[in-house]
Amino acid sequence: MGVFLVAFFAVLLAEIGDKTQLVTLTLSSRFPPRQVLTGALAALAAITGLAVVLGDFLANLFPQRTTLLGSGLFFLAVGIFMFFRKEGTDEKVDAREHNITMQTFAMVFLAELGDKTQLTAIALTAAYGRPLAVFLGAMAGQFVNHSAAAYLGSKFLSRLPARTIRLSSSGLFIVFGIVFLLTSYR
Repeated sequence: MGVFLVAFFAVLLAEIGDKTQLVTLTLSSRFPPRQVLTGALAALAAITGLAVVLGDFLANLFPQRTTLLGSGLFFLAVGIFMFFRKEGTDEKVDAREHNITMQTFAMVFLAELGDKTQLTAIALTAAYGRPLAVFLGAMAGQFVNHSAAAYLGSKFLSRLPARTIRLSSSGLFIVFGIVFLLTSYR
């Protein structure tokens, strides 16, 4: 349950204010939220599945100490990047009305390639060697995040300052990075 929860919270917080969440939020304001959410979650499942497979490969390729060290450095780098990132740097979204589920899938899939959430799933799988727990935790975090974006996002996010969200997420990534680095030296 521990790996599941780490993946859940890491992905949940990493996705808040991310471009894929903004895709879901923006499209849901113009198209049926259920169709948008279906496309977004299908894309996220595909990309997270690929990330977990790659992370499992890396876990089997390198000693655990190396993967923990790499994961720790990754989490620290993302946390520091998020801390210093300027507000409003994510991309804007546009879509046409036909086949919104497939359009959402394509937009989210492409936006997520190489994104911090995908890299988080790779790092967590490599660090823990528990691909199913990471996949399920990451997808649970994605589900909560994108459901909120699809149905309540505009009201929820408008009440929280973007700076607070960014700093909270940054802090969590830095804490995870420190924990992984300390664990790699045991």
